[in-house]
Amino acid sequence: MVSHIDERGLLRLVPLGGHDPRNMVAQRVVVRGKKRDLPGVQEEVGLRGAQVSAFGVEPDLGVALDVTLAADIPGIPEHEQVTRLGQGAAIKLLDSSAISHPGLVAQLRELAKKRKIECQLEILPLGGTDAGAMQRVRTGVPVATISVPTRYIHTSVELVDKGDLQAAVDLLTAFLEEGHQADLTLV
Repeated sequence: MVSHIDERGLLRLVPLGGHDPRNMVAQRVVVRGKKRDLPGVQEEVGLRGAQVSAFGVEPDLGVALDVTLAADIPGIPEHEQVTRLGQGAAIKLLDSSAISHPGLVAQLRELAKKRKIECQLEILPLGGTDAGAMQRVRTGVPVATISVPTRYIHTSVELVDKGDLQAAVDLLTAFLEEGHQADLTLV
């Protein structure tokens, strides 16, 4: 967000969301005037949009769609790699904002197996998705997240594998067709 414009037209920025400010150098910046803009989903600055939307909609369940870390690069220990590029869509088990509902995770895994959709499980120790906001609305909402593994996340050179992206689309499609069969009871 622009906090100041000096007499030479240089902008001072206050960071919002999870990006590296070093990526802003020499980048085109759009400055909006006084016209009132509609609020975005604001996932990167506290999951605000999903919370308001879920409160109003009162969903029976929620599935967030996002990207996630593919830190499968040299120098990163295997246990810290979160996901790997080229191994399919990621079904999130948990992140710092939500724990996925076991029935939804089981349904997503079953659909992936049934339809031969490549997938992997994800545990993201830091960061969150709109699922976290949806999960805490009213009396609680069962949630899960389908993620696309992404290298160099929050930079100007993000990289995904087309197969992983297609797997995420296919898994979401399968869930839209058969997700109503998920067991949402907690044992």
